[in-house]
Formats: sequence, structure tokens, C-alpha cells
Amino acid sequence: MAQTTKRIKVNALDFDEIKDNLKTFLSAQDKFQDYDFEGSAFNILLDVLAYNTHYNNLYTNLAVNEMFLDSASKRSSVVSLAKMLGYTPNSAKCAKAYVNATITAPTYNPDVITLPANQPFLTSIDGISYTFYNVSDVTTVAVGGTYSFNNVELIEGIPLTYSYSIRNGQKYIIPNQNVDLTTLVVKRRETPDDDTYVVYTPAESITQLDSNTKSYFVKELDDGIYEVYFGDGVVGYKPIDGNYLTFEYYVSSLEGPNGANTFSYAGTALLGSGLTVVASTEALGGASPEDVESVKYNAPRLFAAQNRAVTTEDYKSLIYKNFPQADSVVVWGGEDNDPPVYGKTFICVKPTDTTKLTDSQKDFIRNNIIAPKSIVSITPEFIDPEYFNVQIDVTAYYNAKISDKTPAQLETLIRNAIYAYDDTNLKKFDGVLRYSQLVRLVDEVDQAIVNNTTKILVRREFTPRYNLSSEYKLNMINPIFNSTIPAESVISTGFYIPNTANVHYIDDDGQGNLRLFYFDAQQNKYIVDPSIGEVNYAKGTLIVRNLTITSMADAAFEFVLKPESYDVVTAYNQIVQVARNYLNVKVVNDMTAAGSNQAGKNYIFTSIRNLK
Repeated sequence: MAQTTKRIKVNALDFDEIKDNLKTFLSAQDKFQDYDFEGSAFNILLDVLAYNTHYNNLYTNLAVNEMFLDSASKRSSVVSLAKMLGYTPNSAKCAKAYVNATITAPTYNPDVITLPANQPFLTSIDGISYTFYNVSDVTTVAVGGTYSFNNVELIEGIPLTYSYSIRNGQKYIIPNQNVDLTTLVVKRRETPDDDTYVVYTPAESITQLDSNTKSYFVKELDDGIYEVYFGDGVVGYKPIDGNYLTFEYYVSSLEGPNGANTFSYAGTALLGSGLTVVASTEALGGASPEDVESVKYNAPRLFAAQNRAVTTEDYKSLIYKNFPQADSVVVWGGEDNDPPVYGKTFICVKPTDTTKLTDSQKDFIRNNIIAPKSIVSITPEFIDPEYFNVQIDVTAYYNAKISDKTPAQLETLIRNAIYAYDDTNLKKFDGVLRYSQLVRLVDEVDQAIVNNTTKILVRREFTPRYNLSSEYKLNMINPIFNSTIPAESVISTGFYIPNTANVHYIDDDGQGNLRLFYFDAQQNKYIVDPSIGEVNYAKGTLIVRNLTITSMADAAFEFVLKPESYDVVTAYNQIVQVARNYLNVKVVNDMTAAGSNQAGKNYIFTSIRNLK
């Protein structure tokens, strides 16, 4: 028993617990049984011992956490652990744009003219100037005295060059942050002034390297700096001492230039005249280096993919790794499609800066990312995202006696809370709007809010096909509320049809039929077609047939639907998001909460039943 009391406890990490355990241990010794630790100089020594033990415990705990990818928090640790899985985090990316440039009044007229590479094109966003450069020479011929350079690719950034003399033991560092590694060009010359050089390519897989392969590797160091290194003469060619390396690259301005769509030419004058520049696409693709959470998510999945595309997770990992503009990715096999389509893999990507991919971006993913690693018999097919815009109407009741905020201030707080919920939980594939979370979020905005009544509608926008008899289909996945009362569940925005000046709409009759109608000058409702389509309330689907739209009366062609449940879920290529221009917030002073006599008779009730 005496031996047991002399054992020190090692399971305590808190400072006070460590000190108490030391006292308990010493008190069990014969020499300190009646010693007053608090009233002696020994107390200072115990403080030092407890502090040192606590400090070492904390340091050890942090160090152990940094040894595992799941628990690591320092970027250097995460990058190092990802490297062991063969994963290099994505670098910063430069924004790109395409422009058409024209010379209309040349002072002389050669048959052929070339726009040299690396000519500056200027633009500005929010008062900040950015410079883009054309990445390569572009040659054109005269047509009627006009020279047109079409779809010239521009890249934003600061072009830099850095050189090294090759010698044994030398580390080749790119001494700049926010380098876009996709722009890195590595050249080797025998002498600094040699006009001939060998271009090295980035190494994709060591299985494809031999002793003569001119490739390079890149690893991230601290503070976002990169080191370039080469083969050892067995796996990859080993550069010769005494030769010279030149690194050419762009330093990105990250997301800043995204959205630029007005450019002016500031380069060398051609044919004695300037260029008229018109953007064919706005600037897109500027991005920050891959963040820590993304690295922790992608590294093990790309490692599991083993550099091939077989499972749906393989496809997702490859796209996230090699296409940093992807904000959210969903992939499903043809056998899981509705209806099944065997032999295909369906891919849907939500970009960070637009609503859907361009055709050129789809081709890049298909040909450069997926095709080299996919099974030949499987055909990838890209599907555009389908957005469900949720209209939210909030009436919040508050107790004015305990609030120091005005109704307008409370309204702003509620809006910001819903925006944050939208950014964090929605706007991605498999996002779910959970009604209980939403209303609780409103209640917790301020202590003065006592309750809220929140109504949800779902808006699905279509691109109208003008002057064509067309069919429109919607599969909302979520059941649609069916009250059996006409116009209670589905209604469209207004549009015009041929041979009439009346604004027409579509609603449901409560029995599963969609009706085409209009209102006359006295607001009488006239049914033009009682069955222009059908709605399946249980399955959440609707279809409109043989509808010809000549123009829109409202800003967009939308169907507004009342869901059976206020939990809105998505599947496949669907994305749910808050329709911010349809977020309505009203703050009401609740007299009953303030304790006023007979205040209940003046209570303002809010209906959640009607569609409008």
C-alpha cells in the first residue's frame, strides 16, 4: 500500500493538477509527510516543476499532432506529410482571358504580321491596375486592309526570370511567393549566353523516367517558396555541373483580376498603329495556393486513386488536384443515373468564379486530366450544374425591452447570418438546407429575438427557347406540396406567347395538371390551356410541353414551387443556394414578449401556407 501512494500520477496535463500530484507524491515520502508546501520556498520549486512538465506535455502533444495529416495544423507539416503520399499542393494560379485585337488603320500593309509574345495588356478592377500578357506569338494576314488577332490568350501576372549555375549540392530555389507553377519553364544552357537550350518538363510519374529524361520535380518549402530539383542519373537526367539553369515564370495576383473584361494594348506599336482590343471572355481562373484543409482532403484521395481514374472518387480527386478552379465536384456512374446509361461516367463541376464550365474548360479536363488515366471503355460526359434558388421569407419577433438594437440592425444581422449559412453549408453538390438549423440560426442572432416564422419556396430558372415550340422538364427530387387547391404549389413568372399582347403564366390545378393562363384588365383569370403539362407532387417533377415563348415579361423564366418539406435536398448535379435577391426579412416588435397586458390581441400573425 505504501508503494502505491509513492507512485506519481502521469495522466494529468493541467498545471494545477500536475502540481497537486507532485505534492501528493512528496507527502507520501517519509521526510515530507507533515511538510507545509504552500508556506515554504519549496512551493516555488513545485511551480517550476509543474510549469516545465505542463510545457513539455503541451509541446509533445502539438508535435505529435503535427506528425499526422488529419491532426496537423501547420502548413509546413501538412505539405511534408502530403509529399510522402506523392502529393504536391496546387500553386497559385494566374487569371486568364481571351481577347480579339484589331489593327484597322495601318501606315503600311504587309501580307502577314505577327503580334510578338509577352506584350502587355492593361486592365483594372475596383481601381486596382493589372497587367496581362499574350503567352505566345500570334500571326495573322490582312483582310481588306484590316489585321485581326482572334482569341488571343492573355495571362495575368509579373513575368520573372531567375538563373543558377549548376553545381553539386546546389539548391535551386524560386525566390518568390504566389508563383504559378503551370507557367514555369525550366531551361538548361551550357553557357550563360548560349542561344540554344534544353527545356525540361515537369515529372508526372517516376515510372516514365529513365536516365535520359529531361524532367524536373518541385516541392514546396516554408512561406510558399518552391524548390526545383532534378533526377539522379537513374530516375531522370542529372544536369551537368558547370551548365546553367534559367527559370521563367509568372507571379500571380491571385483572385484580384478575375472578372476583368476591358483591356487596352500597351505594347510595341505594330504597323505604326495601336490595337483595338475587345474581350471575348472575361478574366477567370486567378486563385490562391491550395489551402491546408484542401490539401488534407485531396492528398489521401489522390494517393488512393494511384494515378488512375476508375472509381468516382478517383475522378473527383484528379479534378480537384489538377483543376484548381473547381469549387465543388460530383461524379456518378452511368448505372446510377436516372435512367441508367451504361458505359458512361457523368461529371459535373461547379467553378469558383462562374456558374458552369466553359466548353474549353470541359475539353481541358476531358483531354488533359481524365483521358490519360481513365478506362478506355468508359466515356466521360459533362453535365452543367442545376441550381435551385431558395426564396426565404423571415418574420422575426423580438422583445424591444431587452434589445439595444433597432429593427433595421436586427434585420442586417439576420441577413448576414443567412448569407454565412449559405456560403458554409450550401452552394455545393450534396448541400442540404436544413430548416431547423436555419430557424435556430435566426433565433440565435440576438438575445432579443424570441421566435421567427420562416417560409421557404424553391425557384428553378430555365433558359427560354424563343419562338420555338419547346419542352421544359424539372426534377426537383424534393416532393412538392399538394393542397389540391389550384395555384397553391406551382406558379411561373410571366412571359409572352405568339398572337397576343397578354402576359401569360403557368400554374397547377391541384390535380396534377399545369395550366397556361393570363389575367385581363379587370384581373379576371382566363385559362388558355388547362393541360399544357403535368406535375407529379410526390416525385417532385414537372414537365411543360409545346410552349412557345416570344419574349419575357419578367426578368427570368422561373418556376416557383412550394416544397412538401422545408428541408431542401439535392442529388446528382443539383445545387441549392439562397436566392439573395429573394431573401425577405421583417422584424416585428412582439408586445406579448414584453409583458404588455392583452398584447396578444394585437399579435401579428404570419402565414406560411400560401405560395405567394
